[in-house]
Amino acid sequence: MKYLNFKMHFVLLAIIAFAFSACKKVKTAEPMGDAGQTLVKMLGGGSPFALIKDPVSFVPIPYTLTKGVIDIRRDIPNNTELNRTMTIVVKDDIAAVAAADPTYIVLPAAWYTLQVSDNVPKVGGTGGTWTFTMKPGEFAKQMYITIPDATLLNPSALYALGFTISSVDADGIITEAKTVVVEIGAKNNWDGVYAVTGPMIDAINPALIQWNNPLLAGDPFPGAHGGAWELHLITTGGSQCLMFDNTIWGDYFHPILNGAANSGYGTFALIVNFNPATNTVSSVTNYYAPAGNTRQAALDPSGINAVQGNRDILIKYFMLQPNQPLPPPFIRTTFDEKWEYTGPR
Repeated sequence: MKYLNFKMHFVLLAIIAFAFSACKKVKTAEPMGDAGQTLVKMLGGGSPFALIKDPVSFVPIPYTLTKGVIDIRRDIPNNTELNRTMTIVVKDDIAAVAAADPTYIVLPAAWYTLQVSDNVPKVGGTGGTWTFTMKPGEFAKQMYITIPDATLLNPSALYALGFTISSVDADGIITEAKTVVVEIGAKNNWDGVYAVTGPMIDAINPALIQWNNPLLAGDPFPGAHGGAWELHLITTGGSQCLMFDNTIWGDYFHPILNGAANSGYGTFALIVNFNPATNTVSSVTNYYAPAGNTRQAALDPSGINAVQGNRDILIKYFMLQPNQPLPPPFIRTTFDEKWEYTGPR
């Protein structure tokens, strides 16, 4: 009997516990309703800045930047905020341009035009502002940069424009994605970064050889490109580029090895002229000519001297040096190179 009484007590307690738990209210997620604030940003922006590179072809034809679009957005938490009017001020931020790269040149106002949403005017000239009004239902405004004539730009220089959201009203919050710096450079079809390999022969000093040893410290392409050195072809005209060594000297030179030691031909770097109609190398000259050491450059007509379908360049050329004991035409060094295109500069 005691066992049965204990069992009945246990059942009674279980029923009471279930009754209390059934009456307990379960918490559920509730919609935010009108909670939250509007976040204002530049698409792709950053803090202190986000850099966008948008090179233009070196031609006198208007070009509207496709990457460097200034896209101002407000992220709306609810319909009430979407139906509010908001004022957003964007600054022409020349300080951001200098912070991105002190060598940048602020693009002169006469060299570009802006297509701005609602034709909002700029107030204050250089360093001035644009004031946008987001009407009820609007969440985006844009600014498009057009370069009417890229041949006005110095191809050896880089230009930039900076844009920063400086203030908003209607309780909006400016996010860290508030500043965009747009880099603008004039580049032709051959401008880019190349991995250089291939033999060279120096008739005066056989110890001087091509910089192509993957075991040397500083090789920018270890193994992947057979110990290549990094060549930058820098636009200097519509169909002309200048040789820049980005491996040893960081200058307009041709790097070489003297045995196992890094070296280079002083006052020697190529200016390369292309034929756009045939996509071939039409000629080369020495950037430093006339040089005190009499070094000159000439194309070797026995080479392919042409751009390939994958943008690689096969080229043969000479370094001439008339002040050396050489027979005419005074060929000191013969280069037989492959310039493997690795990407934009």
